[in-house]
Amino acid sequence: MPGLTLTVLLQDIKKLETEALIVGFYEDVRPLKGLAGELDWLLCGSLSSLIINNKLRGSLGDVALLTSRAKVPAKKIFMVGLGPKEKLSPTSLRSAVRTAVSSALDAGVKNTAIEYFQPLDMPYQAEISALQTGMTEGAGSRNIDIVLLAPDAAAYENISRFMKG
Repeated sequence: MPGLTLTVLLQDIKKLETEALIVGFYEDVRPLKGLAGELDWLLCGSLSSLIINNKLRGSLGDVALLTSRAKVPAKKIFMVGLGPKEKLSPTSLRSAVRTAVSSALDAGVKNTAIEYFQPLDMPYQAEISALQTGMTEGAGSRNIDIVLLAPDAAAYENISRFMKG
């Protein structure tokens, strides 16, 4: 993929060395789940506070740039809205990832980690394809190194197997 280097890791975000971290959250899922929920806990509820105060909604295409306040090694955190959970599709996932990667590059980020959004009701192939396409479109002709963070060992194996084949 021109301009884009993609690797898959199974790693704790508190130990991950990267400039930025991209996490997703749904418009209609509270409390926050996945890495957004973990970050909210580490940041003492500040992400939830932004949602409660209507600063973040989670609508598809929403992106917010936050600071990690040294709670994780990444200095920048990008929160990307995934829209309503039931409406997440390969097309909307691709759009959200494209927006997030483009936003990270616009903010001067050269390497980032992105959450592998929890498996949808679709095959890994469709989901990984949507993620890869969104990343490539978001990068355009610019260079960026991206680490895709697998949530568990089973997901890591499935993602790695698909990316090799």
